[in-house]
Amino acid sequence: MSGHSPKEKLRHEIRARLRGMSPALHAEASLVICQVAANLPAFLKSRCVALFAPLPSEPDVRPLIEEAWAQGKRIVLPLMIKHGSKPELDWHEVASWDDVVVPGPFGLREPDPLRCPRVPLAELDCVFVPGVAFDAEGFRLGRGGGFYDSFLSLTSPTLPCIGLMFGAQKVPLVPREPHDQALRSVITEDGLVSL
Repeated sequence: MSGHSPKEKLRHEIRARLRGMSPALHAEASLVICQVAANLPAFLKSRCVALFAPLPSEPDVRPLIEEAWAQGKRIVLPLMIKHGSKPELDWHEVASWDDVVVPGPFGLREPDPLRCPRVPLAELDCVFVPGVAFDAEGFRLGRGGGFYDSFLSLTSPTLPCIGLMFGAQKVPLVPREPHDQALRSVITEDGLVSL
């Protein structure tokens, strides 16, 4: 049944749209997204930035991670953990690409928990969030695990949580459920959208 839910249908549509992006456009748009993010006051003044290891369909945020390292910031990436049925993100600090190895549950690269120290939520200054789609109110469609919704529900309203997505991922309306959490802003290759 779940294969035909409105969210699944939308995930399918957006993934097809993203597959239609040429590698050159994907690379160019990714770079613009990284540049806009790197110029955000929230990023510039942060000391500890939460990012993600991108899937091939997502913006390549590696230049942003490298920029953060170059500025002496701490970078943390999520480990996806299921506590019973409750999905949780565990943040671990990565000091170099060598620390990002373990294939995660969705074929995601994740921090090596044996090498990477765990970072408490309170230490995060700025969080960049992936997604499959977003709408004008900042609701995002995730990959389906519920990890980021669970995480966003725990964050303080003052913590900048910014989506990094392509313009092609914007939709009129993301189907939403009571537990879904809205983002306050999203960066695409067209710039920053404050919601």
